[in-house]
Amino acid sequence: MEKLILRNISFVEDGKKIVYDYSVDSQIQKFFVEDQPFYIKYQVDISSTPGSIAVIPFLSNMLPIAWFAGFEIEVDEIDEDFYHAQEEVKKEFEKRGQSLNGKLTAKKMVKNNVKGDQTAMLFSGGVDAYATYIRIHDKKPDLVTLLGADIQIEDKEQWNDFANFIETEELLKENQKEFIESNLRDFYTYQVELLLSDIGWWGKVQHGLALIGALAPISYVYSYGAIYIASSYTDHIDIDWGSTPTMDEKITWGSGVKVFHDGYELKRQDKVDLIADFSAKTDTKFKLRVCYSEKRTEFNCSVCEKCFRTILGLILNGKNPNDYGFNVDEKIYDKFYKVLNIGGASKGVRYFWWELMEKAKHVDEFYVFNNKEAETKQINDIRQGKIDSLLEQKINNPNKGIHRIKFIIRNKFPGLVRLYSKLK
Repeated sequence: MEKLILRNISFVEDGKKIVYDYSVDSQIQKFFVEDQPFYIKYQVDISSTPGSIAVIPFLSNMLPIAWFAGFEIEVDEIDEDFYHAQEEVKKEFEKRGQSLNGKLTAKKMVKNNVKGDQTAMLFSGGVDAYATYIRIHDKKPDLVTLLGADIQIEDKEQWNDFANFIETEELLKENQKEFIESNLRDFYTYQVELLLSDIGWWGKVQHGLALIGALAPISYVYSYGAIYIASSYTDHIDIDWGSTPTMDEKITWGSGVKVFHDGYELKRQDKVDLIADFSAKTDTKFKLRVCYSEKRTEFNCSVCEKCFRTILGLILNGKNPNDYGFNVDEKIYDKFYKVLNIGGASKGVRYFWWELMEKAKHVDEFYVFNNKEAETKQINDIRQGKIDSLLEQKINNPNKGIHRIKFIIRNKFPGLVRLYSKLK
């Protein structure tokens, strides 16, 4: 079996950055970017972290590749609880019907003790994250955000805007903020995407284990006993996703760190309802950061599909979306159909819009921008399934497999694609 061998772990930059020195056999080199080895960086000195825990961020990103590609990862030592946890997570992926042959080998198992009473949560500022924050805000969780996950490392402008938003939001003022930087989406090549029958490695496989594992070193420093990750989907829909209760809540280390996958019983619209209700009861308004679109020139772009879903959810709760980080008016309804008619659609996206259709059927009052009669007609169209019908046609499009072909061409021949774009 081909191998990836972790040769050394180093703490650099005043103990704030972990650098991993590893080698890979030639047959599996195609999965890794040679000049971008995996690293992770914190705001605090984490050099006191035992090697058996410091290795967890590395393994949390490498292991899924090894499982699906069928190679072995060899390390000197590993936290005993995490070793057994990763075996259970692997079994959850195998339940999707694919036999996974990769494995982890450690020369030494270490029983660590990271028990503590502090709470942390992964915080993106979006609907899912705020819903979880509202549900556990009495615990005063530390808010942990990763640069390199939703925002590219080189996009300093967007990252600075985002970090400033978290630091200055009045609602979050009593929570400690932790920022982590990692090239967790840049250390591997497009060949990793092709390990799946359809592209979407980050969402379908990597992100749950990767994000949770990133907290291992600071959990040791800050004695986190509980880590929360907000659900993306719900138990109402069956979809391949890399973060579920059965996966995330099996992840542990240090004889006591417990992971909670929060909000899985809630539909996305339930979460918007929760946010609107909390805002009304506490008389607070706060921005929702749902958008990372390149079209964004303000807090959210307010013109992408994800923005539209949140905007409509707020409207159906009688809330002005402009109070929650958006910039829209009554013309928003016509824009829904123009944008949704472009590109592909997924079962998950259709489900989210179905939720909105059902919500619209059960509300008598909604937020009116300007003309109640005209806007009521638009809401009635949504109630009657106009958007749902559009998305159904897109999902059933027989040409939807073309996206995988385009992805391969873009990544295999980037020079030709750039030249074509210029000539075009």
